[in-house]
Amino acid sequence: MKLRRLPPLHALEAFEVAARELSFRKAAEALHLTPSAVSHQIKGLEEFLGFALFRRMNRALELTEGGRDYLRVIGETLDGLREGSLRAQQRYGRHTTLKISAGPFIASEIIVPALPSFQLEYPYIDLNIETSLHPVDLRREDMDIALRFGSGRWRGAVAKRLLTVRAVPVCAPAMARKLRKLKPGDVSGVSLIHSTPMPEAWQQWAAQAGVKPPKPKGDFWLDSYYAILRAAEQGVGLTLGMVPIVNPWLRQNKLAMPWPDLQVEIPQGYYLVHRPADEARVEVQAFCAWLFDLLNRQIAEA
Repeated sequence: MKLRRLPPLHALEAFEVAARELSFRKAAEALHLTPSAVSHQIKGLEEFLGFALFRRMNRALELTEGGRDYLRVIGETLDGLREGSLRAQQRYGRHTTLKISAGPFIASEIIVPALPSFQLEYPYIDLNIETSLHPVDLRREDMDIALRFGSGRWRGAVAKRLLTVRAVPVCAPAMARKLRKLKPGDVSGVSLIHSTPMPEAWQQWAAQAGVKPPKPKGDFWLDSYYAILRAAEQGVGLTLGMVPIVNPWLRQNKLAMPWPDLQVEIPQGYYLVHRPADEARVEVQAFCAWLFDLLNRQIAEA
């Protein structure tokens, strides 16, 4: 008996996400691909099916009638495949451990509070999280994943951008209430808290925001993002918060933004980094997907 050909699974997944978002760009971000790769996969799927799934308009996508019907079919199929695969993994899969290196702040303030959801979704994966201010060398050290802030270019590693970061001044809420009455360039009686790894950050923020930088009464230099935010929380001075990573402290009223409209996107970002040979590991893919969703919820709740 000759079996009918099936469309490629990765193309079905690309179509499902693009159809729900009505955006190749958003689908690419969710799948850690480029928009052109998503477009190419969907074009191949359309050629396989023999009909168009989308109407492509200027900066917009719209599902065709056939696309809407096909989304219903594959949505149920993919959901069933995901659930069945998860049940099989939980029952028959090997229990495994992921070793993760992360900065103290993102580990304690972002990952640890959300660990119950990871345990619920992936009970067969144990996490061993080590915090460090220094980047690990995945080629030589016994570590599976590193969470890094930087350019995304690290030799011998795959770097997946988790989120885009915006810099904005933050400080203790009482100080923020006083500073809101002033422009940044008029602030003179407050200390600035600097990040040792990013010595030009304040000047770069001011240039991008189109304002004059504050004239500090003093400067404090710290190499840990957690220590930097703790100093700001204690009223030591102004520092630059990285949105959305700083969002939990803003929601808890530990910190406040005196000038919330002066958020500027910075070239650096947060990345999940792993060895190229680990690309297909189920546990690596699972943690990456979970963390990506977690951080995007942080953005949505901002």
